[in-house]
Amino acid sequence: MELTENSDLLQTVFDTAPNGIAVMQTLYDGDGKVEDFSILLFNAHTLNWIGEVDYKGKRYGDVFPTVKETGILEKFIAVAETGEAANFETWYEGEGMNHWFRIAAVKQGGLLVVTTEDITDKKQSEIALNKALDAAEKQKRLYDSIANTTPDLVYIFDLDYKFTYANKALLAMWGKTAADAIGKGLRENGYEEWHALMHEQEIDEVVATKKNIRGTVSFPHAELGKRVYDYIFAPVFNEQGAVEAIAGTTRDITELKLAEEKLQQGENRLRTMIDQTPTPTLVLMGDDLVVEQINASMLQMIGQGEGIIGIPLIETMPELEGQYIWEQVKKVYREGTSFDQWEVPVAHKRKGVMEDYYYNIAYRPLTEDGRITGMIQVAVDVTEQVVARKKLEESEQDLKNMVLRSPVGICVMDAATLVCEIVNDKFVEIAGKPYEAIMGNWYWDTFAEAAPYYAGALQTVVDKGEAFYINEVEMTLVRHGKEDTFYVTFVYEPMKDADGTVKKVVVWVMENTLQVQARLKVEESENSYRILSESLEQQVNKRTKELQRSNDDLQQFAHVASHDLKEPVRKIKVFTNRLEEQLNGKLDGQAEQFIKKIHVAADRMATMIEGVLAYSTINAGRQQIEPVDLNETIRNIDTDLEVALQEIGGSIHYHSLPTLDGAPVLLYQLFYNLINNSIKFAKAGVPPKIMLSSETVDGSLARITIRDNGIGFEPEEAGQIFETFTRLNPKDRYEGTGLGLSLCKKIVERHGGTIIATAIPSEEATFTVELPLQQKETRI
Repeated sequence: MELTENSDLLQTVFDTAPNGIAVMQTLYDGDGKVEDFSILLFNAHTLNWIGEVDYKGKRYGDVFPTVKETGILEKFIAVAETGEAANFETWYEGEGMNHWFRIAAVKQGGLLVVTTEDITDKKQSEIALNKALDAAEKQKRLYDSIANTTPDLVYIFDLDYKFTYANKALLAMWGKTAADAIGKGLRENGYEEWHALMHEQEIDEVVATKKNIRGTVSFPHAELGKRVYDYIFAPVFNEQGAVEAIAGTTRDITELKLAEEKLQQGENRLRTMIDQTPTPTLVLMGDDLVVEQINASMLQMIGQGEGIIGIPLIETMPELEGQYIWEQVKKVYREGTSFDQWEVPVAHKRKGVMEDYYYNIAYRPLTEDGRITGMIQVAVDVTEQVVARKKLEESEQDLKNMVLRSPVGICVMDAATLVCEIVNDKFVEIAGKPYEAIMGNWYWDTFAEAAPYYAGALQTVVDKGEAFYINEVEMTLVRHGKEDTFYVTFVYEPMKDADGTVKKVVVWVMENTLQVQARLKVEESENSYRILSESLEQQVNKRTKELQRSNDDLQQFAHVASHDLKEPVRKIKVFTNRLEEQLNGKLDGQAEQFIKKIHVAADRMATMIEGVLAYSTINAGRQQIEPVDLNETIRNIDTDLEVALQEIGGSIHYHSLPTLDGAPVLLYQLFYNLINNSIKFAKAGVPPKIMLSSETVDGSLARITIRDNGIGFEPEEAGQIFETFTRLNPKDRYEGTGLGLSLCKKIVERHGGTIIATAIPSEEATFTVELPLQQKETRI
């Protein structure tokens, strides 16, 4: 309101001035150079020249296009950039004007103050006077008439600093007549020494330079006291072009200066108030809502620096676009209505991080001459309070939900009144009483049967703040309309505030009738079970020893049988070879075929014996556990199968396999059998490609997948592929004993893992092995 009053006062003072006055705001381009001026204020004298136009906030170059051609705008820009005042005369045609003007431009902070004097009449008078030297007296009367009708002070000095002319306004200020003042010097007319000396020096300068001098001075008026004046000394030339006198005009600008000072004081007080207030405050101005002023509290709150001053707020915080708060900012500026709202959600960046905040915000529009020019914003960060309250509300709701959904009976009562405030369904079920009989009622009205036994305990909980607990107590209550005896475990738990006062009491109750009854029955039969258990343990120990002995005998038998069978098979092969050598060339085709079949049968028999021996001895002894790098294991297998792979063009692909605990020999045999199985069951004419990959499951298991491009098998055969002596393909086309995969399953299970097989017939087979990364035992 103070700014508005100052602005109105300033306008009134300006309007009384006889010359044109304009106050403009400097405008800069993107490189920080002055490019034009925004018009803030014209006085009435200026509007008399240009007519009633909407000028406020518009560019000076747009309102007066001709200034760009006359060079006036360039001179104004020079004043704004250098701070040096300009004073010049110019002829101006445009916007309905044809005038001679004397223009003075002064920089005041970020403003440019332009005083424009219409000197057309003076110019014309001078011309007329020069053309009519013979009518000097008439010219003098005309000059006196003009000079004496202006409120400005008009005077002429001779070269000896004496007044040769003074108009009525000046004589009135001195309080003298023309006879008393004309022909007298400055000091004789009341000028102080410093003042007289200053003007004498200025007169000498005008004579020497033949140029105008303009200045501002303060000295006393005869009636009005101390005043501030703006004056101009101009040379008067004779016919030879020499300076013969100095003409001066002085204008009283006291009110203008006072208005400027008040305006500046008001702005300074506002700025000081904004800077010093601890509340985050921001001033936005203009249609672009430029940051005009912002205090340290606001800068800290929004995470910005002072560099945002002079920049539209939306450019410094583009994340506000489209948010509710930005729409309110624009509405305040557009409609001039105030905005007050608490806990407004705003998403913006602080130190480059986008987060959600909550603010208590107030916006107030700023107006000038009834027009909205900007706004003041005050905001308080209440994010911590809002988040804390929301968390508290969520916590209370979670607690309430937990109570209501808990499988344990819960009742919360006020400690002072023992009135039940929260009751969940389980508590109602155990109590066997209607919800309405419990909720909102005195606890002992509902459970009068138990009051003689536990009312004292509950009161002690309230008084001392110590929990009361009782386990599996037998209780008799009226439940569902009839007396019922049952067993419960319950707790009276105190809930205290910050100072330790008990505010609530929580009853936790769990019915355990079935458990107690079951335990009693168990206790009754415990002796019988104990005797039976001891007898069973003896029988198990006996059976275990017998089974161990049987397993040892079976393993020994399999070992001996396998070794005993090796010798006859070896002799069959030896004597068959000798028979083949002895009868070389004497056998017909059929006999040679018979011998070949003997070789094949003997080889298959040897393979079968080795398989049986391996299968029977897989559990023969516990093996030491150590870390096994499966990458190294596969490399060794690749080397051992190098010849077989080269013969059919096969390849093994693997990478980044895990290291896990296991028996190295058994794991080698596991993957050797699986890879060899893929080689054995390759498709005719297609080089086998065997791929191994791995992944970790639940952080404790290694899942290794072995996939090939072989003949595969039918899905329904996946369950029987690991059975002993199982063959899915004819033995005359594919070698094998049917023990390889069963041996693999045995090794995997011994390591505590699993193995499964899947396939696509005629395309591929996949074996998935899961093994623990770590073994609990040191031997398996």
